Amino acid sequence: MDLGFGNTNQSVGNATANTLLRATQAQEAAIASEISKYDALLESNDTELEKLRERRLAQMKAAQTQKTKWLENGHGTYADLSSGQQMDVAKAFFDAAKASNRMVVHFHRSSTRQCDVFHAALERLAPKHPETRFVKINVEGCDDTREGGSGVGAKYLVEKLGIVVMPTLLIVKDRKASHQVRGFDELGGKDDFTVNELAYVLGGHEALTRKDEEEVEPTFMGGGERGIEGVNSLRMMFGVSGRGVRRGGYDDFDEDE
Repeated sequence: MDLGFGNTNQSVGNATANTLLRATQAQEAAIASEISKYDALLESNDTELEKLRERRLAQMKAAQTQKTKWLENGHGTYADLSSGQQMDVAKAFFDAAKASNRMVVHFHRSSTRQCDVFHAALERLAPKHPETRFVKINVEGCDDTREGGSGVGAKYLVEKLGIVVMPTLLIVKDRKASHQVRGFDELGGKDDFTVNELAYVLGGHEALTRKDEEEVEPTFMGGGERGIEGVNSLRMMFGVSGRGVRRGGYDDFDEDE
């Protein structure tokens, strides 16, 4: 199908068209589902409608209870686990991991400009996704391991978790460090990704539950312009099993080890 992009850019046009087609199909499926629900309601009697209302009310109460629990555990904000000179960062990390089923940890350095890009995006994602806790750990000076030094606990985490790139997003699920997003490798290799694109990547690793607007596959995932440039669109491998830092299959961790 010729989209008028010219021969050299035809693949870009095809990728864009495919993305738009998938988005349209998803919208049509959602509309069809809603119509089916309305049809079912029209055919229901008063008893069935009452049961439906009761179930819906119970679901809303359960959802609100869960959200309240998340907020009490620090969800909904982008918190700094390394704040305070006397803070034991490792203990704060393990405590947070025990309290939340899903957590995204940004290992950053204040002297690395690229970390600011993740800071801005995570600040916006945190209140949007209360099901996940978003935190950051500053590893600047983590070699300062003197008593009371700024590196207390940070050096231990960096070595134990294999953090070798700044910035790195560590995804923790059920007290397991399951994956690392290193730099912008999984985001097209550039720092101009959108918040929704970051949510798509994190959702692929089950770090959060994608919302409707975050379900559209980014162009750099589907062979769009960034993929054509050679930026590795294949490094994002959802559900990869195996062990070892480079394959994203970390051991369980425990503060008592």
